[in-house]
Amino acid sequence: MTKILLVAHDSPYGSEKLYNALRIALAMQEHADRPVEQRVFLMSDAVVAALNGQQTPDLSYHIGQMIELLLAQGVTVSICKTCAEARGLTEDKLIEGVAIGNLIQLSQWTLDSDKVLHL
Repeated sequence: MTKILLVAHDSPYGSEKLYNALRIALAMQEHADRPVEQRVFLMSDAVVAALNGQQTPDLSYHIGQMIELLLAQGVTVSICKTCAEARGLTEDKLIEGVAIGNLIQLSQWTLDSDKVLHL
């Protein structure tokens, strides 16, 4: 089994960087020709992507729904505790299934991964 860690830093709607990172994660999960264990760690402004109750009627994509799809596919999603606290995010404000992690967890995930993508 290939272990993949995707670390994202960009805000959910300021550019398409996070959108494309999540598209890649979804594609890897859906089209892998062998088993994949995938983890996503959101840092900096990307933590806001895990906010529950997003309303994006004028956009062609919905970052929150993309995270929900990843969670439904068994992907582990965590956000940086320091980054979340700086933005006033608490666990009760997050999409169900998203956890608040820390740099120790990110370090362990990095060391345990076969591939690490920083997007």
